[in-house]
Amino acid sequence: MTTYMLGELITQRREKNPNEGLPIWGVSKDGWIPPKQKEADTSIYNVFYRKDFVFNPARMELNSIAFNDICDKGICSSLYEVFYVHRTDVLMPEYLHLIVKQRWFTRYCEFLGSGSAREYCRFANISEISVDIPDMHTQEDIVRYYDVINRRIDIKKRINDNLAA
Repeated sequence: MTTYMLGELITQRREKNPNEGLPIWGVSKDGWIPPKQKEADTSIYNVFYRKDFVFNPARMELNSIAFNDICDKGICSSLYEVFYVHRTDVLMPEYLHLIVKQRWFTRYCEFLGSGSAREYCRFANISEISVDIPDMHTQEDIVRYYDVINRRIDIKKRINDNLAA
């Protein structure tokens, strides 16, 4: 394992909506959600790409962060922040997704937050988090095992739903 500050491995994306009719998404603690405002001015919305992370800095205590594995390109509210892994030679985005969904990460974001009426955990705060990163082979194994287990859980849930119906 090697210890890195996340800021050494991730970069904030600051691209605005090119008005290409991109899908609009929001983020909650449960992941991706449809946008709440349908008639908003989307010209100031942020663009995100596949394998980017989108988060609500005002809701990080709830772990409102999502990993984009749903579309090649989309847009989200300008209130959200977007980042991506630029050191893919060191860190798999899928492995980082497993890290950011852990309870310790949520608590640490809450600790790092600042503000008076509402605490915000911004990209700069997340960049200060120190993480231990295993070698790429170990990351690949962990992500693969996690995916296998999740697929199995989904199958069991569908079986249970069919039995209940």
